[in-house]
Amino acid sequence: MGDWVYYVTVMKMGKLADTCKLAEEIHPNRDLDELIQREIGDRVRKEMVPYLLNESQRFYSSLVVAVYGGDPEFAEVKVSEHNLLDDTETSSYGFGLLRFDGSQVYYALDGQHRLKSIQEAVRHKVELRSEDIAVIIIKHETTAEGMERTRRLFSTLNRRAKPTSSGMNIAIDEDDSIAIVTRRLVKEHQHLKSLVLADVSSINSKKLNPSKKNDLYITTLAALYECNEILLAGKDGGMSIDNEFKQFRKTYQELDEYYSYLDQVWTQLVEQCPGFNQVLSGTRKPGELRVKRNETGGIVMDSRGKPVAGGNIFARPIGQFIICDVIKNATIQGKSPGDVISAIMSNVSMDVDTTPWAGVVWNSSNHTIVGGGTQRKLISQIISYALGLKVPTGRNDLLLQYRNTIQKPKATFPVPHILWSGSTHESDNPHPQGEGDAQGNTTDELLQF
Repeated sequence: MGDWVYYVTVMKMGKLADTCKLAEEIHPNRDLDELIQREIGDRVRKEMVPYLLNESQRFYSSLVVAVYGGDPEFAEVKVSEHNLLDDTETSSYGFGLLRFDGSQVYYALDGQHRLKSIQEAVRHKVELRSEDIAVIIIKHETTAEGMERTRRLFSTLNRRAKPTSSGMNIAIDEDDSIAIVTRRLVKEHQHLKSLVLADVSSINSKKLNPSKKNDLYITTLAALYECNEILLAGKDGGMSIDNEFKQFRKTYQELDEYYSYLDQVWTQLVEQCPGFNQVLSGTRKPGELRVKRNETGGIVMDSRGKPVAGGNIFARPIGQFIICDVIKNATIQGKSPGDVISAIMSNVSMDVDTTPWAGVVWNSSNHTIVGGGTQRKLISQIISYALGLKVPTGRNDLLLQYRNTIQKPKATFPVPHILWSGSTHESDNPHPQGEGDAQGNTTDELLQF
């Protein structure tokens, strides 16, 4: 291909581990190393070696191996006529024998992480040595011109080989349990299968474009994945969702458990959220929940005659992130997800132009989503505190953060104490009489609207 001659073959993993070197083992010059190798780091030890040792369906793509020395000889092997050959031309079909004299040196031009993981894995599991892996061999010359040529190929291979996007990983990954159950929810959940935007143009987005074509949806595939990751982190008192969790596929039983849990949570969220009954009955599109309405229920129009954005925070991914985080906080503390969902939906306004959303994650003047992770965390802790859950930030500090965020130094606590089955406050009173805030106001005063 081009001016490169290459040979495609297979090698035993043991042979590859013994004879193929990493770039830094071939070239002692550190400056050259930086040009011709990637850093071999934690990913090999924490992800790739365990994958080879533990995954029965393990598979690596071909390594590109440069070889110098060894005086290679290639002898074609002619293929006699056979009914599988539909070509009338006399051809070897590329079959042949490649022989080296034993003095050759191999090094990984593309696939150094894979090579290192193989070298480590065969030390722990000897039987891996007999497994085959595809190898693409190219001839490397140790002259100055040959070194430059090989370095250029190395750079090209690594620059062109871009990893799949995070959104595409959610769509195709068969090892990440969160991706697997997220796809299943989109395909099977009675409500989500028609409410999640999962097209190519939005596959990496965690936001809903306000265009009319997105009126059918409340979230995106990437946003749903993040919500599910948050929710599963609270399951059974708290699960560890780390790279290893995503790297190795769980059992079918575990996947069914995750799906069942998320299925119930999302059913309760959608069916109990104010206004969603109209979406479920087909009388309104989800996009109609994201417009501002007046006291009589009519849509508020701007000067151009277009609907003003507003409405339901849960019809937007950012509201889902926050509420899922509150659910995670509650379930980690042993509360029922169903009970906490009912408590939130019955006691916290979902209108973006009201507390606790306005001024924190919603700009009521521009009618747009604002803020990021800090603001999301603030509202999550405020709602959690109102539910009587343990939060890392004290009430007075939460109030001060809230006041600073909305730039109203005398604002009251945005969500009053919520009475529900999971409340742990003594006598259902979260704030002892006379507890003061940073401004010297008592708690009783702060809880007034």
